[in-house]
Amino acid sequence: MKRFGVRGSLFAAKKSPQSVPPLLKDAVRQPNGTFNFKAQLAKGTPFVVQASTDLENWSPVLNGIATGELTSYADGHASRFSYRFYRLVGGQAQCSNVLGYVSITLPPGFSMIANPLDAPTNTVGKVFKDWPDGATLNKFDTALFRLVENAVKFSQWTNASERLMPGEGAIFFNPTSDYRSVCFTGEMPQVNLSIAIPAGFSMRSSPVPQPGSLVEDLEFPIANGDVVHLFDRDKQQYVLHPYENGKWTAGTPMISVGEAFWIAKTEPGTWTRKLPPVDVAASLDRN
Repeated sequence: MKRFGVRGSLFAAKKSPQSVPPLLKDAVRQPNGTFNFKAQLAKGTPFVVQASTDLENWSPVLNGIATGELTSYADGHASRFSYRFYRLVGGQAQCSNVLGYVSITLPPGFSMIANPLDAPTNTVGKVFKDWPDGATLNKFDTALFRLVENAVKFSQWTNASERLMPGEGAIFFNPTSDYRSVCFTGEMPQVNLSIAIPAGFSMRSSPVPQPGSLVEDLEFPIANGDVVHLFDRDKQQYVLHPYENGKWTAGTPMISVGEAFWIAKTEPGTWTRKLPPVDVAASLDRN
């Protein structure tokens, strides 16, 4: 597996048809922090792989001419970031997906967590592998209005195939006295970056992995009477942020990547985010 910094080259290619849409796939983050993935490109296609931590400013990490359909890469610089995202520009076409990883540090006790990436491997049994008995993950059922618990018993999760999907949230309990890291990998949803927010209580997270103020930066559909409940992991307690008369009465809620929150909403709404378009020609010219 070849590693790359700002420049690199293609390798490990397979013979393929000429008409292959650019695609990133098979994301894996290694224990040492290296991020591995594969790129699908038609032979002879000029390409640029770009990386970003905010989905707005992208830097080239690899460019060249594709020698075949599937090419493997390893980003040795990924260990410097707790989250990073990648896109591929090949020929005159933008990659159809954005691939990446999000690592979350879980302190002893409770945390509210979120996974903004979609992948078949993001099951509780795989992401939270080797957790001891007593670890729990609770999601909120808005229909039954109750928390549904998934727990480690006899060294196994009671529902190992459960997944935490983009836009959802969960309460995780770390029964140990150690800070432990978990990592989600996969694609960022591209077709539907909208989340339904029901009236009443629900647990939600941003459909786009960006940090910032909930309304000004993340464009949450807030309304008078809504109350956001953030969880302070250090103090192990909730902090309430009511929204009244067009303003926050207890400070602006700031959301981190990989963080979920409770929302008590007076009326249902839809949380929609849009990513800036990619200028394919400019991306290739700059690199």
